[in-house]
This record gives sequence, C-alpha cells and structure tokens, in this order.
Amino acid sequence: MTASDEDTFERPEQQCEEMVDSNVAWELKDDVMTGRYLLGKGFLQASEEAAIARLLKALEAVDVQSMPSGAGRQPNLAAMTHSSCVPVRVLAAQVLEEPNRHYG
Repeated sequence: MTASDEDTFERPEQQCEEMVDSNVAWELKDDVMTGRYLLGKGFLQASEEAAIARLLKALEAVDVQSMPSGAGRQPNLAAMTHSSCVPVRVLAAQVLEEPNRHYG
C-alpha cells in the first residue's frame, strides 16, 4: 500500500476530491462491491479472499441510499464521514495491506 492509498482511506476529503464530489459514497460502494467477483477463482491467497469478504460484508450494511448525495463537497463529505463509513475505510486499508503480508 502506498502513502497515497493510506491518505485516501484516512481522509474522506481526498476521496471526494478524487471522485470530483459526485455521489462519492455510492460510487465507492458500487466499485468495491465488484470485488465479490474475485472470490473463489483461485487468483488470491485465502487470507486475501477473507479480507475482501469482510470488507464486502461491512459494505452491505452501509445504506448509501439514505446518505446525502449529488454534486458538491458538502453532501459528499457528509456521506463519507458518516459513522457507517468509518469501519469500512479501516477494512479497505487492511485489504490493500493484505498482499504485502505474502509478497512484500
């Protein structure tokens, strides 16, 4: 994981900026949920699959439909700093770190 990746998961402001302040929470959830297609294919270590599965389970509980959305920094930052997003950011950082345990 690079310093830039760490900053992204620690700083919701950067996530909003990188996604041009447009439906950031929804877009990130949608993008990360595609990780389910990596599971059970034999491409990843068991621990990597387990980390992705934990992240996906946590993401399922995040109700982005009830969060502020649309364009602009304020609604997107409000969504990204919502209490349900904090544990997801921690898990996402752990998923990015997992390959380093095997290959790094």
